Amino acid sequence: MDMKNLLTNEKPDWNRDMETKLSRFPIVLHSDQWMKGTGLHYHPGLEIHVTNEGVGTMVVGRQILLQAPRSVLVFRGMVPHQMISKSSYKRTVISCDFGDDDATTNLHRLAEFSWIPQDSCLSFTLSPKESVEMESLCKSLQRELQERRIGWERMALAHVLQITVFLQRSSTDPEHVASSSAASRNIDLLQMCSDYVCRNLGADLSLRAVARRFALSEEHLTRSFTREMGISFYQYVLLQRTAEAKRLLRETPDLSISDIAHMIGFTSSSHFSRQFRALTEETPSAYRQKVQST
Repeated sequence: MDMKNLLTNEKPDWNRDMETKLSRFPIVLHSDQWMKGTGLHYHPGLEIHVTNEGVGTMVVGRQILLQAPRSVLVFRGMVPHQMISKSSYKRTVISCDFGDDDATTNLHRLAEFSWIPQDSCLSFTLSPKESVEMESLCKSLQRELQERRIGWERMALAHVLQITVFLQRSSTDPEHVASSSAASRNIDLLQMCSDYVCRNLGADLSLRAVARRFALSEEHLTRSFTREMGISFYQYVLLQRTAEAKRLLRETPDLSISDIAHMIGFTSSSHFSRQFRALTEETPSAYRQKVQST
């Protein structure tokens, strides 16, 4: 699935396969896994997503996050998420679920995840040294899960505890330094632009205004969005505004169509309705009626 089709996914799929695996043992690891993207889905527990090779775009809740080698995302599995990539990329994913009632060991209680947001995710880039350390930790975990020697369950839990503490420190360390490569700087800059768009949907988000805010040329900004996300900057803004409009139409029945249009940056309700229908193939009123009747 590409970015342009993202809005057609009304409901994420429940990952029953992951639910089954986590019910057997609360830790699942997919290491160095080559992928071409996933569907929008959700599952129990926590997910740690590490990009090893290639580039792509990870959607977590309302966040759209560019991913490159050494990028890390940590989020709760119940937040709908999917990876969008124009080509194959290699990733390592750790999923774990220590449910509230599972207190078989003290180690389970030590693995607390209060530092992870409830409805979004943590996103950061490991330094080369940290990346090597993370790879070593994942290999140790993989070895325990595969070989299943005496005490492997306790060792696997210990490795996950070590990994989560390592990532918590990496995400909050003020001395943390990301890669200084041109590609990494460009992705970081695009991420700041996309985050700005998401936080300011009611503001002037014209190409000129955003390019000026981040001291970029208009040509460079839209070319970078097209290369990394597969859509232009203008299309990205429309997608974000439409996604927020759908949320408001579902969750705020007291707001009029006109109110919603102005809240998310459209100059008129008619302009909003035209753009909404062009992307979703239905009017805002029809969409609201549909979701209210289900």
